[in-house]
Amino acid sequence: KHALARLAHTRAAKQFNGYRQTRSLSSYVKLSAKVSAALANNEPVVALESTIISHGMPYPQNVETAQAVEAIVAKEGATAATVALIDGKIHVGLEQDELIRLARNDNDSTTPVVKASRRDIALVLSQRMLGATTVSGTMVAAHMAGIRLFATGGIGGVHRGAECTMDVSADLTELGRTPVTVVCAGAKSILDLPKTLEYLETQGVPVIAYGESNDFPAFFSPRSKDGLTVPWSLQTPEQVAALVHTNEQIGLQSGHVVAVPIPSKDATNSAEIERAVDTAVREAHDRGITGKAATPFLLRRVVELTGGASLKANIALVKNNARVAAQIARAHAAIMVCTESAASNRRLFHSTHRIASISAASTDSSKTRPLLVVGGAAIDLTSRIGGHLDNNAPVSATSYPGTVEMTVGGVGQNIARAAHFLGAETYLVSAVGDDVYGSTIRASMEAAGMPTSFLQYPGSHARTAVYSAMHRQDGDLVAAVADMEINGMVSAQQMEEAFQRLNPCAVGVDGNISVLALSNAITLSRTHRTCVVFEPTSVPKCSKVLSALSFIRRSGAIADISGLVHIVTPNVLEISEMARVAVDVGLVESVPPDSTVAEIAGHHYTLDEELIRDALALFPLFPTQAIKLGCKGVAVVSPMPGRRERPVVRHIPAMKPSLVISSNGAGDSLVGALLASLYREQTTALTLDGDLALGPEDLDRIVRSAQKASILSLESPDAVSHKLSPELLDSD
Repeated sequence: KHALARLAHTRAAKQFNGYRQTRSLSSYVKLSAKVSAALANNEPVVALESTIISHGMPYPQNVETAQAVEAIVAKEGATAATVALIDGKIHVGLEQDELIRLARNDNDSTTPVVKASRRDIALVLSQRMLGATTVSGTMVAAHMAGIRLFATGGIGGVHRGAECTMDVSADLTELGRTPVTVVCAGAKSILDLPKTLEYLETQGVPVIAYGESNDFPAFFSPRSKDGLTVPWSLQTPEQVAALVHTNEQIGLQSGHVVAVPIPSKDATNSAEIERAVDTAVREAHDRGITGKAATPFLLRRVVELTGGASLKANIALVKNNARVAAQIARAHAAIMVCTESAASNRRLFHSTHRIASISAASTDSSKTRPLLVVGGAAIDLTSRIGGHLDNNAPVSATSYPGTVEMTVGGVGQNIARAAHFLGAETYLVSAVGDDVYGSTIRASMEAAGMPTSFLQYPGSHARTAVYSAMHRQDGDLVAAVADMEINGMVSAQQMEEAFQRLNPCAVGVDGNISVLALSNAITLSRTHRTCVVFEPTSVPKCSKVLSALSFIRRSGAIADISGLVHIVTPNVLEISEMARVAVDVGLVESVPPDSTVAEIAGHHYTLDEELIRDALALFPLFPTQAIKLGCKGVAVVSPMPGRRERPVVRHIPAMKPSLVISSNGAGDSLVGALLASLYREQTTALTLDGDLALGPEDLDRIVRSAQKASILSLESPDAVSHKLSPELLDSD
C-alpha cells in the first residue's frame, strides 16, 4: 500500500510539472521572483511582449499601459511575465525600473532598445544590448520558461505587397514551431490579412475566433473589411484551456492564435482608423520603409492621422486581450493542478478503498495522526513614536525617538503555535526567506519545540514576510507596510510531501496562500480523509476558498464540492463577503427565505439577520461554520443530526477577559484550539464518507474550549499566549 501511494504521488508530481521538467532552464533565462514562484507552484502565468512598450506606443502611455496590463493579469488571478533582453539575460518578469527603461526608448540615446525576434536574441545577449522582444522573441522566451499563454495586441503577418518584397513576419513561422498560445486581436490591420491567414494555415497553426462569431478580427475592428472568417470559434476560457492542454498531451509543437475582437465600445472609430491605415501604408511604400522599421512607422503614423484615436483603441484591445489570456491561463492551471494530481490521488484512494476498505486515514488506526497547518509565517515590527509628539500633530518626514518591537507572527504560524501549545503534534507548511527574518522565525519555532521540516526557502530572491507598522503613543496607526509576497510561494510539491509523510487528521489553511495551493490542499485532504478548516484571514482574501472550489468543480476532479471544506472560521465582515461572492459566481443558487431567517433571529436576539442570511446561504458549501463575533462571542452553524440538509444555528456568548493587552492573535488562537480539539477527537471526527461527524453538542463544547485560548491571547502581549496548555481543553 505504501509503495502504491509513493508511486501515485510521484506520478502526480511528474504530471504537475511535466511541461517544465522536460527541459532545464537555460542559464541565460532570469525569472523574476513572482514568476519563479508562480511557475514553481504551477500557478497561471501570462507572458507579455516588450516591443509594444519600446516601439508600439509613445511615452508615457507605453509604460502606463504596461503597468495597467500587468495589473489586469494580476486581478484575474495570474502572474504577468513581461519579457525583455537586459544585460545579457532573457528577463522573464520585469521590475518597474526595467519597464521604464524600455519605455524611454530614444533613437538618439547611446543605448537604444533593439527590436528582437528569434533571429536577434543570441546577438543581443552576446553584445549585452537592451532588447525588446517581438511576438516571435517573446514566444521563444516563454517556451524556454515553461509559460503556455502569451497576450499581445496583434501578431505580425504578411505585409502588403509581400509578393514583391517577401516581407513576412517571423511571428508566423514561430507560431508553427513553438507551442505557445498567443491571445491577440488578430493580425495588425496594416498587414495583408487574407495572405496572413493562408500562411498560418500552411504552418499548421490553428486560428481560433474567441466568441460567438467565426469572424477574424482586424485589430482596430471586430471584423475585417474583407469579411474574413476562420474555421473554429470557442466561447469560454475553459474551452481554450482544454485545447492548449490537449495540444501538450499529444505532443504537437505548434502554437495557437486566439483572436479576440476589440470590444465594441472601443471600436467606434474603426472606419476612420482603417482609412488612416491605408494612407500610412501608401506613405511607407513611397518612402521605401520596409522590414523591421515598417511596423513602428505605420503604427506611429496612424496615431498621428487619427489624432490619437488609434492609440486609445490599441490600449483598450491590449488590456482586453490580457484579461482573456489570464482567464485562459487560470483555467489551464486548474486543469493541470486539479485534474491530473487530484485524479491520480482520487484513483489511488478509491482503488484501495474498494479492494481492502482501507484509506490513508485508516491504514493504522492505532497511530495518532498529526495536524497540518498551511499558511503564512511573518515578522511583525511595531514602532511606537515617543511621547514628545502630540497625538493630534501631523507626522513629518523625519525620524522620531520611540520604541520598536519585533515578534514572530503570521496567521498560519500563530495557528500552528497555538495548537502545538495545546498538545497537538503540529506541522507548519510555509515559506520564509533565506535571511535574518527567516532565521528568526525558524529559531523561534524550534525554541518552542515546534517542528520546522516543512518551512521552505523558495529561493534567494524571496524575502521573509514582514508587517511593519508605526503607531502614535496612544496606539493609533500612522502607517504600515506589508511585504507578504512570499506567502503566495507555498509550493504544491511541499504540501504533497507533507500529506504523504504525515497523513494528517486535520489541516488548517489560511487565506494567505494562493488559490491553486488551496485547491491542492482541498483535493489532497479528500484523498487522505483529512478534515479541512479554512481561516479566511481578511476580507480581500476570504473569497480565495470560493475560487479554489470553482477550480475543482470546473476541472471535474471532484463532482460534488459541498462539504469539501469542513469548517470555516470567518468574522462578520468575511462571511458577508463570502456569501456575496458565492452567489455572484453561482456556487450557491439562492439566499434563504426571509421567514427562515426571521425565525432563527427570533431565537437568537444577539444575532443580526444579515449574518444569519449569509450563514444559511453558505451552508450548502460549508456545513459547519464558527463565525467570530468579537465581544459578542461565536455563532455556530452545523447540520442537524440525522438530517444533514437542515442547519442548526447557535450563539455561544463571549467570555470576558480580565484585561485586554492585545487583540493580535486572538482569532488565530481560537482556530488553533479548534484544530487541537479535532486532533484529540480524530477517531470520531469524520465519517467514512468524509463528512464531519461531530454533533452540535460536541462542536459547541469545542468552540467553548477554543474561546478560552482566545481569552488568554487577549490577556497576553504575545499573539499566542505561553499559558496555553493541554489542560485548557480538559477543563469545563
